[in-house]
Amino acid sequence: MKKNQLALKAKRQILSSKIALKRSENNEKQLTLELAHYFQSVGEKVERLLHEYGNTEVLLQGQLSIILSPIKDSHEEYYRIIAKHILREYQLGTDEGDRLVNLHNPSLTTAVMNEIRRNNLFGTLQYSEERLLNKTFEASQQTLARVDDSINEIITEGYKSGKGIDSVSRDINTRFDQLTGWESRRIARTEIHNAHNEGIMKSYETLGVEYTQWITAHDDRVRGLNPKDTADHAKLDGEIIPFGGTYSNGLAFPGDTSGPIEERINCR
Repeated sequence: MKKNQLALKAKRQILSSKIALKRSENNEKQLTLELAHYFQSVGEKVERLLHEYGNTEVLLQGQLSIILSPIKDSHEEYYRIIAKHILREYQLGTDEGDRLVNLHNPSLTTAVMNEIRRNNLFGTLQYSEERLLNKTFEASQQTLARVDDSINEIITEGYKSGKGIDSVSRDINTRFDQLTGWESRRIARTEIHNAHNEGIMKSYETLGVEYTQWITAHDDRVRGLNPKDTADHAKLDGEIIPFGGTYSNGLAFPGDTSGPIEERINCR
């Protein structure tokens, strides 16, 4: 009887894991689509303004600022898109953390965990969400600044080299094709993965977890298996640290956005 109960519990845990993974995958896909639509819209505005204000041999700074204005003016929209999805994923992460803690400590029922949360006044969920949103706001500013710089360079170098407006427009379109394609997917994966793990770590903190362990995806895409990789996550697999510390690569958890970009970007 006991063996049957354990087998049933194992099946439920596996099902819960699959459901949690599917929810995160769907959230990531939706964010990717919304980012792609956002970049497509911004790109169309930039190209329209280029043809309206850039049809001259010499491009003045004022004209360039107008052409690039859709990128800066849409920062709030970009931030709102990401913020909506990371808050959803953060909650999924806290739920996953609860499930994982309960898996190893069945005495921590939902009622017990809720009571712990009510008594844990320091580091509330609201505070953690605000911290996550602040980090996201800063990251969104940095992302759009990079986009602005790259489009600025395309236009400036295009005019310096004597390219026609149609040629510059094609170069801009190529750049935005990258943004609506693989870059949207990379941004979505990075943001969703970080928010999910932030949620897990918050749950661990609240429920008194003392140690965490780094576990890789155990496939041929893990960083460190390719000699060209600058980060080595294969070597990290199995490393255990006290909760609140950092692993040997400087990250508090996989995808931690406070770490070097090569250690976290596009992390799975």
